[in-house]
Formats: sequence, C-alpha cells, structure tokens
Amino acid sequence: MRQDRDDGLLNFLFGLFFGVLAGYVAGVLTAEKTGSELRRDIEMNSTDVLSNLRNKFEDVKDQTVVAMREFKGFTDDKLKASAKNIEDQVNSLGQQLEELTKKQAEAFSKN
Repeated sequence: MRQDRDDGLLNFLFGLFFGVLAGYVAGVLTAEKTGSELRRDIEMNSTDVLSNLRNKFEDVKDQTVVAMREFKGFTDDKLKASAKNIEDQVNSLGQQLEELTKKQAEAFSKN
C-alpha cells in the first residue's frame, strides 16, 4: 500500500512538471512575436526554464518525501498510543472481571 501512495505522489509530481512545461510552451507559442524572435526566445530560454523546472521539481519532491515521513511518524505514534490505551483498558476490564468472578464464586459457595 505504501508503494501505491509513493507511485501516486510521483505520478502527481510528474503531471505537475509536464503541466507547467506545457503551460510555458503554450504561453510562448501564443505570444505576439515573429517566428524568428520566437525561435530565438525559445532557444535562449528553454535551457534555463528546463533547469529551473527540474530544480523546482526536485525541491517539491524532497519536501513531499519529508512531509510524508513526518506524517507517517505522527500516525505511527498516534496508533501506538491508541493501542497502549486499549491495552490498558482491556487489562483493567480483565481485573474487574476477575474480581466479579471471585465475588460470584464466594457468594455461590456461601449458599
């Protein structure tokens, strides 16, 4: 299940990356410039844009991985605390049941 979540996150990040790239390309192609100006701008900016997008993508990916680890740790701690609480309650109920059983046995033996 964890692998599915990681794959889903990775797919989301790839989709985000390509969506931003497609938006940039659409913006450049719809700009009011001549063909030669447009080609020159694409040529000059494409390397920088791709490098910046790649860096931002890596930053988002790293931040997401850290956030998921923190969330998983938080969830694990909460689950452990809940399990301990349930265990304590079961032990308490077990002791109460033992006491009631002893009282019933004493009452039954007196009759």
